[in-house]
Amino acid sequence: MRIAGVFCLGLLVAGCQLISPFAEQQAPGRAGQQQAEPFTQVAAGNYLPPNTAVMQPTKPLSDYAADLALQLLQSMQYQAPSQPIAISSFVQLDTALAHSNALGNQLAEHLFVQLHRLGVVVADIKVARHIRVTPQGDIALSRGAYLDKQQRAAYVLTGTMLQDNAGVVVNARVVNLQSKALLASAQIHIPQFVLASAQANLLTP
Repeated sequence: MRIAGVFCLGLLVAGCQLISPFAEQQAPGRAGQQQAEPFTQVAAGNYLPPNTAVMQPTKPLSDYAADLALQLLQSMQYQAPSQPIAISSFVQLDTALAHSNALGNQLAEHLFVQLHRLGVVVADIKVARHIRVTPQGDIALSRGAYLDKQQRAAYVLTGTMLQDNAGVVVNARVVNLQSKALLASAQIHIPQFVLASAQANLLTP
């Protein structure tokens, strides 16, 4: 009986030695699976991998002009005047209020399109009374000295631009040319990276 007991004890010890290495081999496998799960989620698109540079979202300048036009229409309570609105270039907010630049001119051009799309009657003040036929082309636009009175624009859309550390603040307003009464107002902020993405120095006259 004593010999049989010793033999059983030997089998038990040998079995534990065989099980222990097998368990050690299985444990790293489970840990490896747990470590691999986050990478699987990254590959599936659930998480961004660490230290990944997220590109800053951008939208064209015309989208900011569309936001400005919608704000103006909302300020009019969606009832635009029946008389035409002339659109002037936006000017820099300084003591003279007479200096525009490429950004101010482009905003005016974009607003011309965006307001027309919203159903607002817009007067094109740059259309000349005659078409000039030149070797370079047939020109219908002109920059005269003053607004053509025959267009009978009763309102003007104008605004200012103010540079800050993050971009440009644009304030727009629609004013009655006779009474100077304010009809509508709006404000947007154009980030600096949007201006830079235009592939031109918009703030240079």
